[in-house]
Amino acid sequence: MNNKYDTIQIIPANSGKTRIFKIHAAAWKFFFWILIIILILSIVFIYKLSEINALIVTAKQIKAQNEMLVKKQKEYEAYFSQLDSIYVMERQIKNILGTYYETDSEKLSAIMEKNRFNYTPPSKNRFDAEGMNGVQADPQEKKEREKIPNIIPTVGIISKQYSEEQKHFGIDISAKEGEPVFAAADGIVESVKNIDDLGLNIRINHNNGYVSSYSHLQKSFVKKKTKVKKGETIGTVGETGNATGPHLHYEILLDNKTIDPELLIEE
Repeated sequence: MNNKYDTIQIIPANSGKTRIFKIHAAAWKFFFWILIIILILSIVFIYKLSEINALIVTAKQIKAQNEMLVKKQKEYEAYFSQLDSIYVMERQIKNILGTYYETDSEKLSAIMEKNRFNYTPPSKNRFDAEGMNGVQADPQEKKEREKIPNIIPTVGIISKQYSEEQKHFGIDISAKEGEPVFAAADGIVESVKNIDDLGLNIRINHNNGYVSSYSHLQKSFVKKKTKVKKGETIGTVGETGNATGPHLHYEILLDNKTIDPELLIEE
């Protein structure tokens, strides 16, 4: 058996007792490998520490970029909100003028010429051109005309017509979900509620025998007993109730009897 020892002798400076230590050769190897392991671990620690520092710096940069993106997003949302307001206003004006379905410029001009005196905006937005031309319309006649539901209540395509044979007592207007729904005439909101297959429904009593009904709505912007004006936004198109897609089911009743809404819609 190999019992090699290395001797370490410590001689004090004051010539005191000498101290002798014997260290086995295997111990030197043990200390050597311990030193190597400590060195390797130190290198790995330093490397990982540098990686962590790099990640911290990157994280700070990403956070700063995210904050900038959030700020930009809020700015864009504000811009889009303004655009949406302009879009709704444009749609409402087109709806009032009866130009909701036409794109031909000559036809549009003819429609606008035909309808320019058929609808009077609310007084806060009205410029009395008739007065300037010396023409005085009967105020009571104007008021009564505003109570007739003769404009289409949303921007879209009539996908299903009125049919008593099929027991479809209204028209379906296919439109984009969230599209504004307008009051077809002046009146008072009779009810706002969910009705089985019809989903969210608004009924408006026009106080002249006419009642208009708007179904499958996504949202309602009015409440019961709210006074509304012709062309005013009362809700948005949805697909609540029994609906296969976003559309507005629109009904008109005259003296409690349903009639075909297309008979009243002015082209």
